[in-house]
Amino acid sequence: MELIPTIRARLRQLETEPANGSSAGRDPLASGHRAALWRAQQHAARRDHTLEDLRRYCLESLHSWHFLDEQDENDYLRGYRQGFQAVLKDIRAAESRRVT
Repeated sequence: MELIPTIRARLRQLETEPANGSSAGRDPLASGHRAALWRAQQHAARRDHTLEDLRRYCLESLHSWHFLDEQDENDYLRGYRQGFQAVLKDIRAAESRRVT
């Protein structure tokens, strides 16, 4: 799928950017973000999946019962949510490139 290189670039960026002065590997926000990107990448890697399938997967993940109200959300879940939102943004960008 065309989005895999973009997702990999986001993962590499997370590995090279220390967050809040701590190691990116120990930062819960970065860990959640990384987990969401990794899951999206795995879903996108299936030959029979389209951008629409990936969108649906991301949206279902965002709506799952795992997410609490924003004020009750911990850093890991916040990062997880932000990771899927980033993939959705990348899907929209890929689709707009197709149209133009």
